[in-house]
Amino acid sequence: MCKNATATAASLMEAIEPTIKALLTQTSLLNTPEGVAAINAYNAALVALQNWQSGTDAQNVLQLLAAFQAVFNTLPLPTSVQVLTNIILAGVETVIGVVTANSPAPLSSAEEIHSEVQASHQVSVAIETAARVQVLVPGFKRSIFHSPEYQFKKTWNDAVTAGSFSLSMHQV
Repeated sequence: MCKNATATAASLMEAIEPTIKALLTQTSLLNTPEGVAAINAYNAALVALQNWQSGTDAQNVLQLLAAFQAVFNTLPLPTSVQVLTNIILAGVETVIGVVTANSPAPLSSAEEIHSEVQASHQVSVAIETAARVQVLVPGFKRSIFHSPEYQFKKTWNDAVTAGSFSLSMHQV
């Protein structure tokens, strides 16, 4: 398990918030019913995540993260911001991966919890998460030397610069 999975997942989720707000502001959706619903769904997921403890069941957290993704995916975002939308969704997929990998492994009735089952679960989740992130952000290379939060911010800022989006889209 990740030594500090709750803090890792929460810091990444917190880093996603300004990008959501920048995207919603840039597309004039921040104060619309859809934008407010997305922010509310994000906030509910963040609070649940901050209250979750690594090694415990995360069903509620995962449901709220999925609910945020569902609301976010219904936003009428223009295709011109698709790369930024995908970076946000990849960040959320990474949070889901961290939470899932650091929750108890699903067991069949014949299995018992032991370190090999949990380790295998974590490896499987990491591979699946990396594949989902690659679909959303092709060419993304995960680094073991940088936090997920740092990698998210760098990917966002690089995409903003490459896409010539407004400076207000840059993360501070």
